[in-house]
Amino acid sequence: MKETYRCWAEIDRSALRHNANVVRDRIGSAEMLAVVKANAYGHGLVGVAQTLANDAQLFGVANLDEALALREVVPHPIVILGPPTPEERPLIAERGFIPTISSYGEAEAFNRLGPTVINFKIDTGMGRMGVVENEALDVFKRIAALPNIEVHSISTHMPVSNEDAEYTRDQLVRFRRIVEQIRAEFPCWHRALRHFAYLGISEAAQAGDDMENAHFFDSRHPERKIHQLRPDIYHSTKNADRNALGRLRRWLPVASFKSWRCRPGARPALRSNRPGNNGFDDD
Repeated sequence: MKETYRCWAEIDRSALRHNANVVRDRIGSAEMLAVVKANAYGHGLVGVAQTLANDAQLFGVANLDEALALREVVPHPIVILGPPTPEERPLIAERGFIPTISSYGEAEAFNRLGPTVINFKIDTGMGRMGVVENEALDVFKRIAALPNIEVHSISTHMPVSNEDAEYTRDQLVRFRRIVEQIRAEFPCWHRALRHFAYLGISEAAQAGDDMENAHFFDSRHPERKIHQLRPDIYHSTKNADRNALGRLRRWLPVASFKSWRCRPGARPALRSNRPGNNGFDDD
């Protein structure tokens, strides 16, 4: 018996690709890291990844299970943004995923497993992952000396980018300072070493403009921006600049939630939550 759903979500692939092009317009030649963790924020990991395969240069996921599922559909480098458990490390190294490292001990454990490419994370204010910033340079030097470790990228996380622009700008300044110190210590890595910041949905309306104008970041992490549920989420952003919000309205809605409704003697009609729709189609 064929299963029929009373409600469902429809994902607009053309809108998703349009939003990826908006990201590309803003970041220029920088690499785009498309984050598809949590089933692409409920939009479908496989479908979103396949849709963005020609737009993104890297993909980001939360854990090993997501990385394994993603590897079935795209050949791109995959960064595991969450902390790997000790049990997951051998398979991560074997499959060539890029784990995010927050300590020398983690890097040393991967070094014992064989050649591993890592993402070195610095804590500039999130407080959950990353090497504390005043120790970052020393820890990086020790990790760089490990024979089986190759540092692919350096990253940080902006936890309140859609709430506190001043704090986020300060994080960016501090992160940039550390990255420049590392580049000065390892000038031969200048072209090979990537760095990026995790930013929330309103990054472009706030501190993100400063970041992008500086042409500093090699990889950009658009997170939910490239598969956003509704464009009007930006209208309630705290402390956001009006002109920046105007630019954000270039985003198109990607998901529509629909359900069937009917009354005796009437044909079924679609109900949709697309912007501008009152929720019901006339019979």
